[in-house]
Amino acid sequence: MRKIFLLVMGWVFLSGMLFCQDVKEIAPSEAFDLAKKIDAYLIDIRTIAEYVYVGHPENAYCLPLLFWDEKGQTQVRNRNFLHDLVSRFKKQDSLVFICRSGNRSQAAGRMAANAGFRKVFNVKEGFEGKKDEKGYRTIGGWKNRGLPYTYILNEKYVYK
Repeated sequence: MRKIFLLVMGWVFLSGMLFCQDVKEIAPSEAFDLAKKIDAYLIDIRTIAEYVYVGHPENAYCLPLLFWDEKGQTQVRNRNFLHDLVSRFKKQDSLVFICRSGNRSQAAGRMAANAGFRKVFNVKEGFEGKKDEKGYRTIGGWKNRGLPYTYILNEKYVYK
């Protein structure tokens, strides 16, 4: 009986993720312009290591969707992601999510929309963009388009 309950709950969760409010895809330059506005926030959902060592958009909040589990050598879900999101931002704020290439941030955007945020955006090329024929991330993305980024950690934006 418990297995059936867990299966049903899993299906409900996944269907909610798939059939939720739409998350608008925007180009990095649009995200840059939008993030300049009052009540608009750029949220970098990559792991803390990615945020620190690969760099991050200036004024981007670090709010990881996943953490790196050193022992298991894998990524694990940040169970506090939605709680952290709701405690930091208002439901009427414009939230612009960014990750490496735009996939994880799309999932984070869906979660935010399901939690009641109404203005949710995803940076479709992410921070690093897509891979070229050699496997390097040189096609598109925030960084490759010359938008401002930094390695400096500002206490206001770092995940706590």
